[in-house]
Amino acid sequence: MTHFVNSMHVVFPEGEKFFIRSVRRFLKEVKDPDLKANIRGFCGQEGVHAKEHENFWEVMRSQNLHPDSFGELINTYYFSNKYSIENIILNGFNALSPRLGEKMNLSITAGLEHYTAIIAKAVFEEPILTNKSMAPEMLELLHWHACEEIEHKAVCFDVLQEVDDSYAIRIGGMLIASATLWSSLIIGMAYFLYQDDERNAPKQVSIGSEFVNRVILGKMGKGLANNLFKYFKKDFHPDQIEDNGILERFFKDKSYA
Repeated sequence: MTHFVNSMHVVFPEGEKFFIRSVRRFLKEVKDPDLKANIRGFCGQEGVHAKEHENFWEVMRSQNLHPDSFGELINTYYFSNKYSIENIILNGFNALSPRLGEKMNLSITAGLEHYTAIIAKAVFEEPILTNKSMAPEMLELLHWHACEEIEHKAVCFDVLQEVDDSYAIRIGGMLIASATLWSSLIIGMAYFLYQDDERNAPKQVSIGSEFVNRVILGKMGKGLANNLFKYFKKDFHPDQIEDNGILERFFKDKSYA
């Protein structure tokens, strides 16, 4: 679980920069002033998220882990290289139809934002995630990030619907989002497990089995699966998933709210 979360700390910063790029391309085309304001707020929040996750890399370095190498790999093969996933989708779909590549990357962003929102909800509901099993500072970071993901969960979805409400584009983006998200997180988890000074193959098999049973097949996993498949309904909207009470409870006594 620790290295799965460590993987998130490396995958998310570049992913959040991708979110900002994808939605900003359509800022001028959005007519609704409230949605325009929400886009700007979304970009500001995602920029802060990326910075805070990267700040945590120092903790990983102090534990003899090497987030920089994995971060460079993610940046190169997913985003910045000429043949990165982002650029292949951008250029390949644009060759089929004008701006289809931009729309598909926005759709991928909307899909990933759905993931972050339902994971955020699950973070508050998972029995394992308490101060007894996690450093309070880390839990606070995850809860803060989770709340802001819930707060802006519908922004990219609403932009996509205004730009192009094609069901095929929405679902195509979600399928690509699912493949890239889980593959990168699993690769990252394996990468950090390999570097762990305390790694022990038999112990890791036992812990891995417990992780699968308690989290993936447990309350968190079942909740994620249930909310994930709602995205495939033709009339779906992120606001259909009830989670606003989470924000009110978390920010009630926070000085930085």
